[in-house]
Amino acid sequence: MAETQRALLAARISVDTDESTSIPRQLEKLHTWAQGLGHDVAGVVEDRSVSGSVDLPERPSMGPWLTEEGREEWDVLAVTTQDRLSRDDLHFMAFVKNVLDWGKTLVVLDDPSFDIATETGRLIAYAKATQAAAELRKIRQRVADARDYLRRNGLFAGGHTPFGYIYADSPDGRHYVLMPEAKYAKLLKEISERVRAGVSTNQVARELNAKGVLTWRDYLRELRGKDPRRRNGTALTEPKGTNWSPQVVQRILKHPSCAGFLAYKGEPYEDDQGNLVMATEYPILTNAEWQATVAAIKSRGVSDIRRTNQASLLTGVARCGECGARMFCHRLKKTLATGEVKTYRHYSCTARSKGMPCSSPARIPEDLLNDVFEEALLSRLGELPEVVKVTEPGEDHTAELDQVTARLLRLEKDYENGRYDEPEKEESYWRMHGNLTRKQKELKAKPVRPAVTRYVETGLTWAQKWGGMRTEQRRDYLTGRDVRVYVWKQAIPNVAHGVVVSLGDLKQLAHAAGLDAASVEGWQMTGWNVPAHWTNPELREFVTEEVPEVLKVQ
Repeated sequence: MAETQRALLAARISVDTDESTSIPRQLEKLHTWAQGLGHDVAGVVEDRSVSGSVDLPERPSMGPWLTEEGREEWDVLAVTTQDRLSRDDLHFMAFVKNVLDWGKTLVVLDDPSFDIATETGRLIAYAKATQAAAELRKIRQRVADARDYLRRNGLFAGGHTPFGYIYADSPDGRHYVLMPEAKYAKLLKEISERVRAGVSTNQVARELNAKGVLTWRDYLRELRGKDPRRRNGTALTEPKGTNWSPQVVQRILKHPSCAGFLAYKGEPYEDDQGNLVMATEYPILTNAEWQATVAAIKSRGVSDIRRTNQASLLTGVARCGECGARMFCHRLKKTLATGEVKTYRHYSCTARSKGMPCSSPARIPEDLLNDVFEEALLSRLGELPEVVKVTEPGEDHTAELDQVTARLLRLEKDYENGRYDEPEKEESYWRMHGNLTRKQKELKAKPVRPAVTRYVETGLTWAQKWGGMRTEQRRDYLTGRDVRVYVWKQAIPNVAHGVVVSLGDLKQLAHAAGLDAASVEGWQMTGWNVPAHWTNPELREFVTEEVPEVLKVQ
C-alpha cells in the first residue's frame, strides 16, 4: 500500500472567464487522484488568469506554498498536465531542482511516466518543457500577428474598451468594430467642451462624483449585467462605486480614441503608409476638437496645491509680498481659560519651513484675507455678466505632417544604411517611399484655418456665479486664471497687514463682458493698507520709494 502523503493540488488557467470550467475540471481530477491513493489534501492552488510564463514563486496562489514556511505543509505537488506547472523551460528546470533540494515530489496525472528522481526522467521532463516553451512562443506570435492584422484594418483588437464606445459585430460578422455608446459619447462631448472653455478637470471630476455618474468601467459592468449574452458573475457585472478623479478625466481626454483613432501603447497607430488608422467610422470628437482639448489640459499644467478636507479659498493663490513664497492656511487649536477649545486659522508664509530666506514673513487671519480679497474681486466684477471663453478648433495638419516627414526621413536613413539592399526589400522601400511622399504632398496642400476664440455670456452676473460656487471650485477658478494675492506683515508703518490683489486674466474677461479697454486698464490691481503708488503705476514717477519686486512685473 502506498505511503500516505500530504498532497498540494495545483490548478492554473491563463485566461479565466465565468463560463470557463477548466479550474473545476482540473481540481476534480486531482481530488479523485488524492482520494484514490489515500493522500491527505494539504491545500489547493487556484491560479486564475495566470500565464504559464510566470515563474511559480511569483504566482498569487502558488507563491505562498513555496516559501520556507509554506513548504512545511506538503510532501507532493500534483497537477493534471505538465504545462500547468510552467510553459517556460528555464523556470521549469529551476523549479525541479528546488523540489529535489526540498525533498519533495512532483506528480503529473496525464503522464504516469513522469519522474524527476532519475536522470532519464528529468531529461524527458525537460524535453516536454522545451516543447511547451516553443508552443508558448508560437501562441504569442499568433496573438501578436492577429492583433497587428486587426489594428491595420481598423478592427477592435480586444483589451480595454475606449471611453464612450462599445464594440459591435463587424460587417463580415467575424470581428468587432467600435461604435459610440449614446449616453457616454454625449458625456465625452460635454466634458471636452467644458475643458476647452476653461473648466478644470478637478471641477469636472467633483461634479461627476456629486451627480453620482458612474465611471466608464463601472458603467460597462452595469451594461454587462443587463445583457443576457454576457457574463453573469457579479464581480464583472456590478459597479464597484469607483470615484472620478482629475487624473482619470485627463487620461480619458488625452486618449486618441476620442477622435476615433486606433491607439497602440497610448499613441495613434500608423499603418505602413504613415496614415493614422481609424478605430471607428463614427468618432465622438473631431480631430480638431480633440487636439484643442489636449492643448487646453496641457496649458493648465499640473496643480501643486495640496488638497485637504478643510479647503481654504486662497491656498496656492496667496503669496508673501516680502519673498514671493506661497502662503498656506495653518490651523492652531488653543484651550481657553474657560475650557473652550478655539481654532485659529491663519495664512502664513512657507519660506522658512522650506529653508528659504524671508526677512519679514507674512501672516494674516484667514477670514480677514478672504474678506479683503472678495471685496476687491466683487467690487470690480460683481455686476458684470459672466462670460466664458469658447475656442472653436481650426484646421491645422502640422502635427500629422511632421509625423509623416519624420517617418519619411527614417525610411530614407534606413535605405542609406543598407536595410533595403535585397531586391524584394527595395521594392517594398520604393512603395512605402511613394506612399509617404504622396501623403506629405496631400497634407501640405490642405488649408490651414486658425482657431477662433469668442466669449459667450452664461446668463448670470459674476456675483451670482461666484455665490453658487464651492470653495474648491472658486480656488480652481482663481488659480486657472493667474489671480494672485500678495500679503505683507506691514506695508505702512504702524499698520498691521497689507494686501495687493492682482486679478490676472480676469481683466480679459471683464473687457469681454463689456468694459472698454480704457476703463479696464490698471484696475486689475487693488491695494489694501499699502502705499497708493504700489497699485497705481502713474504715481510711481512722483514717488522715490521703491515698489516691491513682486509687483514690478504686474
